[in-house]
Amino acid sequence: MDKHPITVAFENVDPELLATSLAEDVVFHSPVLATVGNEIHGRDVVARILATAIMGFGPPKDVTEFTAPDGRYVIVFSGEIDGHALQGAIVITENSEGEVDSVSPHLRPYPIVTAFREHMKDYLCPDPIPDYIWELPATV
Repeated sequence: MDKHPITVAFENVDPELLATSLAEDVVFHSPVLATVGNEIHGRDVVARILATAIMGFGPPKDVTEFTAPDGRYVIVFSGEIDGHALQGAIVITENSEGEVDSVSPHLRPYPIVTAFREHMKDYLCPDPIPDYIWELPATV
């Protein structure tokens, strides 16, 4: 099977193809934001997040795609932040039109993820991602 368009876009650092592979109402489940129950929505902002991420860890290396029997698929890759290795897996779901409707990245190791988070915050806060989403909410 050929790779999905978002995988090709990710692998080739193609922001235009990346954006056009996303559904208008795509949901982004962030590994570095306090968004459980308050996820990021919308093609424009999710495309910007993904392009900013790629800018941070450089062109992805060792890109592989795995498809589950239920249609979900995972893009596995490696990258680098400030000379330190980063590994990632992105769980993707699509709508009935074949557009990406959910993006859920997972990254490791934690010390490098914190550096990646700072990169993302430098470029995305407060626009398009407001300050409050970058911090944990207060608990009782």
